Amino acid sequence: MYKSNEIEIRPRKATSQAAFRKDNYWMNQTQVETSPWYEWDTKVFNSHDKPPQLSGYESFNKDLRDYLQTSTLHGLRYIGERKLTWFERFFWLAAFCCSVICAAFFILNVYHKWRSSPMIVSINPQNMHLQDLPFPALTICNVNQAKKSVAERYISTGSSLDKKLLNSLCATQRDADIFEDDIAESANWDYTRSFLINVTQPCNEMLAMCLWDSRSMNCQDLFNAQLTDEGLCCTFNVVHRDNMFRNPRDLNDLNLTFPLPSVDWTPEGGYPADAPPDGFPWKPKGIGTNHGLTLILDANIAEYYCASTKSMGFKILLHNPTETPNIAKIGEIYGPGIEARVAIQPRILDAQSSLKDIDVKKRLCLFSSEKELVFYRTYTLRNCEMECEARSMLDRCKCVLYYMPKNKSTRICGKADAKCYSNVKLTAQSDSEASCDECLPACNEIAYFERLSTAPLNKALIGQYSTILLNRTPDYFTENMLLVHFYFEDNTFMRFTKGEIFGLTEFLSNTGGLLGLCMGFSIMSVVELLYFLTLRAFCMARRRKPTHPFLK
Repeated sequence: MYKSNEIEIRPRKATSQAAFRKDNYWMNQTQVETSPWYEWDTKVFNSHDKPPQLSGYESFNKDLRDYLQTSTLHGLRYIGERKLTWFERFFWLAAFCCSVICAAFFILNVYHKWRSSPMIVSINPQNMHLQDLPFPALTICNVNQAKKSVAERYISTGSSLDKKLLNSLCATQRDADIFEDDIAESANWDYTRSFLINVTQPCNEMLAMCLWDSRSMNCQDLFNAQLTDEGLCCTFNVVHRDNMFRNPRDLNDLNLTFPLPSVDWTPEGGYPADAPPDGFPWKPKGIGTNHGLTLILDANIAEYYCASTKSMGFKILLHNPTETPNIAKIGEIYGPGIEARVAIQPRILDAQSSLKDIDVKKRLCLFSSEKELVFYRTYTLRNCEMECEARSMLDRCKCVLYYMPKNKSTRICGKADAKCYSNVKLTAQSDSEASCDECLPACNEIAYFERLSTAPLNKALIGQYSTILLNRTPDYFTENMLLVHFYFEDNTFMRFTKGEIFGLTEFLSNTGGLLGLCMGFSIMSVVELLYFLTLRAFCMARRRKPTHPFLK
């Protein structure tokens, strides 16, 4: 009986305990043990506990310590290590600062080198082929300023103005000292040009024979008369005036003829892709004298009246086909009575297109698209200097000399302007550096130099030129004639290329190497720093933000 009563009471007790736990559910929830949701600095919070609120300084200090202890930069984890003493931390801080200073010092040196000398000239491994290069332009002048027979006729029967013009060609005096004011007005350019053409040896008399690629050709088909600073000269293989000047119809110059077809060749662009093989300016046909230009020039010594030099012969200049020659100052002198072989040696300079991103003051050269000349279509240093001299003369004297670039509206200086242009010539050397400082070398240019070898002519060995000897004796030939061969001796030529000594890639490589050597710095170090400053800071701020579950 006792046992049965005990069995009846136990269920009743269990039911009351379950009801008690159900009624006090919310009170017992705080005592339920759950797994922690967050660990921070060895402190464990339950899922229903709020993280402790930190001040701004404490929060920054904690984030900074986390960054120092986890950073990949060398030495920073020792600075943030709590187990080390303050002296040890200061030691590592000083070491890290010294590394930063050393890296900054070397990086500044690299940057200074990059900015001060960004360009380097190197040898291009790809040589230029002979067929991609034009034959040089030639300008030939007889140093004789006036034919003796014409000069004597002017002296005997000419006017006083003709005599003074003749005196100005031969005398060492300035034109301003020769021409008086009353007669200078009559010596305008039209009169002076006619005088120069009459008194100077014409091209058809100077050029006795012309051979191009071993083929005898009419010299008048190869050469044009041109007025230069040396007087009336003869030019070969210059580009067509439509490709030389911007407004060729506005020029006031001699009538010129050019072979067809004409090609728009430039040192920077070269020959167009659709250029015909026989396009003008002509290309060399091969190497050796048999594929070059052979000329027989007649100095006609008996007609010498006065010369621009102390000797007899010719001034010859090899130049770029797109340039106007400045032959008086830099022309080479060739005497008569010799056979000369002139091996042409081009100097080819080109530039990488990446140089356009470098300041002009640093690279010291210009591309054609960066500076447009007024008269010339192609930018070269000599063309720019010619325009600069003409502009200076026009500003001071309101006229230009006859061989300078000009158009029909530009007044050509006459002898009445002699005093002005004589003074400009005297000061040209000192003023050129100041007034023509905008003229820089072209980034792409071609210049021609010669290697000369000569030997005297022998009258017993000139029988092959019987066509020339019909009207001349062998003695006249050996005393007055110059036999000269212009030719190339190589099929390929070395190119010098201007490029960047330090590009952006090289600068970053040097900078990254120095930072890695001194600090262990890399691109991921930047990502790491950005992470702690942005993403981690934002996430930690959201976690530390107080929550109120019953408030909206």
